[in-house]
Amino acid sequence: MSQHPSPVAIAATASWRARIVAAAASAGISLTDPMAGVPGIRVLECTRGDLAAIVPRLGGARSKAAIGAHSDSIADRELRDAVADVAALLSLHGNVVLDLDAGGRRSRMPHTDVVVSAGVDRPQWTGTAVTLPVGTDRRGGPLTVALTAGPGFEGTVLELARLVEADAA
Repeated sequence: MSQHPSPVAIAATASWRARIVAAAASAGISLTDPMAGVPGIRVLECTRGDLAAIVPRLGGARSKAAIGAHSDSIADRELRDAVADVAALLSLHGNVVLDLDAGGRRSRMPHTDVVVSAGVDRPQWTGTAVTLPVGTDRRGGPLTVALTAGPGFEGTVLELARLVEADAA
């Protein structure tokens, strides 16, 4: 029985949506933005596997991001484990992933450029966010993990999403 996981959802500003659509077209992937030109954060959906072709065509310098992960504070055990798995995968690729749930009241929250969290959480920033299907839960529903990026790290969060998607394939 084949699984049809939910598509990869990319929430981005109008300029980044245009860049993503153009990169998809250059890769021969049909991706349209029904809200093209409309300002603000809107969602594009692409088929699983398309990020591998789209992201390298976006160009631009890749920056080393400070990555943080929320997992301990997620009540649902399966979602918590999915976030931890994605954070572990990113660390295997040489990224340092900070535990945003660690510390007490006196410790300051570490500065992060990208946050890994459960897909149902709201993005921390109003920049690019990618929600990736990473499996199914015990009831057969999709498990999704979100990567959100601060301003200037749009390309980085898409590259990290590509790594996660490639590993899940």
